[in-house]
Amino acid sequence: MSLVLKVMMVMMVRECVATPAALHYTNTYNKYQAFTFNRLEEKKVSQYCYSDDPQPYHHMATKTSYLYARDTHLTHDTLVPEGCEGRQVWHVVRHGTRYPSPNDLQEFITILPLLQTRILQAHQDGKGELCPGDVALVAGWELGDLNTSLALNLTAAGAAEVRGLAADLQVALPTLLHQPFTNQSYTFRHTKSERTEMSARAYAEGMFGSSAQVYFPPPLDPDPVLKFYDVCPRYQVEVKDNPEAVKESTLFLHGPQMAAVITRVSLHLGLSLTQHEVNLLYNGCRYYQAWSPTLPSAWCVAFTHHDLKVLEYNQDLKDYYEVGYGHNINYQMACPLIQDAFQHFRSVVEGEGRPKGVFYFTHSVALLTMMTRLGLYQDRHPLTHLNLDPTRQWRTSLHGSFAANVAFTLSHCPQHQHKWWVSLVEGERGVALEGCEGQERGCTWDEWVQVVSRFLPCNLTHICALNQHQQHQQQQQQQDNHHQQKPAPISVLWGMLKWLVTLFI
Repeated sequence: MSLVLKVMMVMMVRECVATPAALHYTNTYNKYQAFTFNRLEEKKVSQYCYSDDPQPYHHMATKTSYLYARDTHLTHDTLVPEGCEGRQVWHVVRHGTRYPSPNDLQEFITILPLLQTRILQAHQDGKGELCPGDVALVAGWELGDLNTSLALNLTAAGAAEVRGLAADLQVALPTLLHQPFTNQSYTFRHTKSERTEMSARAYAEGMFGSSAQVYFPPPLDPDPVLKFYDVCPRYQVEVKDNPEAVKESTLFLHGPQMAAVITRVSLHLGLSLTQHEVNLLYNGCRYYQAWSPTLPSAWCVAFTHHDLKVLEYNQDLKDYYEVGYGHNINYQMACPLIQDAFQHFRSVVEGEGRPKGVFYFTHSVALLTMMTRLGLYQDRHPLTHLNLDPTRQWRTSLHGSFAANVAFTLSHCPQHQHKWWVSLVEGERGVALEGCEGQERGCTWDEWVQVVSRFLPCNLTHICALNQHQQHQQQQQQQDNHHQQKPAPISVLWGMLKWLVTLFI
């Protein structure tokens, strides 16, 4: 048995032996020999040098910078048909690039410096396969002013993303979105979070030059339109609080392709790494890339393109079942946003005429479930742990990145047979809606009404109601949570202690 295969099997057993998924894969490993890599693959790994790569891999699932997800060809013609005039734009936007969660940020602060020391020491000891340029990147990395008070907040790069998005839309719709700003003509709304509020303000600056005169109404908490998933008990029980809902992701996480990534990264860096450590490196790679999208990210030196594609699929698979086509409730509950767009457009068609722009700022769950409700990016076959398809349509790197967005535009066409027209763009690219003959160019008003009538009326109370069994489950879970005493938060300190010990072994 090759050294690589031995290391790989040890990794699988050490990381995952307690899980059914790991036992399944360990007992049937020969079925998946195609996923292992041989000496030829080792050679390919050793030849890869991130710092010399003219086209590094930038697709990092929902932590992708909008710079690498957006289309660059948004024009007036994408939004408004020839001979028509834009009357209203309805735009829902995910917040821009943010800082990690408190737990992830704490690990960045406490563990990444230790990993940096271990990687450099391994290289000095003649271990690993890093090229000089990659070693220099790791050696030059600095933690900077990161601190836990920044957790989940918008970054400077995130504000720039949203500011640029608004400027692009204003250029494409100059007669509809113009200065000076008036609160009677435009409506802004964001969720109760710093990152969506600051995204809304950055957007206003990008579109109108300043946010000083813009009225931002106090956020609703809970918000049944922008965070409908928080007021949907059925979603909480069936998906969010149900580990079985993402079992395909769990199987992939503990499967041979992920084990191969851990092995490759360990060999490349000259270390013996756990799955958790590799995931931390991956988060470091993608967050630092999103924070400075035009600069190399030091932690990306750990991964080949293939590694990043496997890690990306792992994230996509989880989101497919949490917020995508994996479960019916995911898209059934997403009708409030579509209903809101329809009601705004109907008011214009019926002669009310205001506002000219409706701008909402929310989170990835809202965007991805709404896209699913609209039937966008649906694959012919469900995603599973066995079919990593590079041609799949469900790609959160492209459609669920930071600052991901969906815009509907209502246009008046007095010279056309159909007087009103609705177009859809996602990520600044024209998108076809099933049921509309116009395809990328959008829908006639009658087609649009027919499309959205499948989701309306949107009775979230009815959609999200629990049956008796689910009500009992929820009550039991609440009781368990109330009586369960939380363990002391020593995991981070324990991790630091283990790593400090390794430095002196």
